[in-house]
Amino acid sequence: MQRTCSEINEKIKAGKASVLTALEAKSLIAEKGFKTFLNTVDIVTTASFEMNTNSVLYLNFGQTDPLIYFSEVSINNVPAYPAGPTDLVLPCVSFSKDDHKYSGANVLEELIKGNDLHLKAIGRNLEVFPNKEFETWFNLKNLNHGRLLLNQAVNQNNIVATNSGDKDINSHMGTLIAHLENSTYNSSSCLNPLVNDPFCKTIGIGSRIWVAGATGYIVGHGSNHNPLQKRNDFNVPVGSAITLSAIAEIGNMNSKWVRGGFLKSFGPVLYIGVGIPIPVLNEEIASSIAITDDKIHSTIVDFSIPRRTKPTFGLCTYSELRSSTVLINKKPTLSAPLSSMAGAIEITQLVKESILSKNLLLSEPISAINMNVEVKKLDSRLAELV
Repeated sequence: MQRTCSEINEKIKAGKASVLTALEAKSLIAEKGFKTFLNTVDIVTTASFEMNTNSVLYLNFGQTDPLIYFSEVSINNVPAYPAGPTDLVLPCVSFSKDDHKYSGANVLEELIKGNDLHLKAIGRNLEVFPNKEFETWFNLKNLNHGRLLLNQAVNQNNIVATNSGDKDINSHMGTLIAHLENSTYNSSSCLNPLVNDPFCKTIGIGSRIWVAGATGYIVGHGSNHNPLQKRNDFNVPVGSAITLSAIAEIGNMNSKWVRGGFLKSFGPVLYIGVGIPIPVLNEEIASSIAITDDKIHSTIVDFSIPRRTKPTFGLCTYSELRSSTVLINKKPTLSAPLSSMAGAIEITQLVKESILSKNLLLSEPISAINMNVEVKKLDSRLAELV
């Protein structure tokens, strides 16, 4: 059996498309079997609501009078970086000079809420841009546009972090208590788009997606893209693997799905909701959608060694992790998520409703994701003597 996105879009427009959330689809397969699912379902909605540290906000302001060319700029005392006369790039992990817990992610959240923010700028010393200082309050309505670039909009899988050392560690995976007392993970597991489409057969450059309530697009592979990661018997990588980069206008986003956060002794993070519809085009895609948490494995990594290559304690399933206790080195260890499974479940329903209300159509990729990329390492290299 073979469907096309065009055929499914016609069914959406006619109000005849069969759309299920990822959990509904897996439940149907378990109850009615694979053939029933394949013959009756057109689209499955997938989602994640995870912690993100690889995002930047691009803001375009109108010109001042007299003209200014930004040199040094802050928004609510969070440093932003000029990208043109009145264009700014604001990393979501950039933090305030006054409060290290307040970041670019919080600025993004406030913008989406419609709050007023404080802009302070120093201009470059240029003859045709004579304005040397400028200060104002602004909100989302005062921008020409605001775009969010998510360099890791979707992570196919992640690692499980733990700590076998003698001291607690504050890491980008949260606080890890000494002697393997806890573990953390950041994944929506069986709801994750790239678990349900593990080889990017339906997702690629140009794919239309849902980003915090707004329409977004996949623009390529993301930070630390590692498609050659080792996979288990169910074609799911056992650690960080494929990553996707996406872009979306912030004007239509819902602040419920954009949250600024902070991890102790590490720094600011962004929590962002992403949803992707997967068309059930053929048997291969349908078989991947059947995957459940007991068939998704992740590698347990020991953060007590602050090196690029760290010791590991083997694999565990997300069924084990979500039971709140996982066995690490023969020791029962408390496990806790850094992402929201409840949020991801709600997003799959919202994406389903968007499709059924004809507000979200499928889009075929204009180009495939590169699946033969090796992750490069940053090593020191001394200049050669001449």
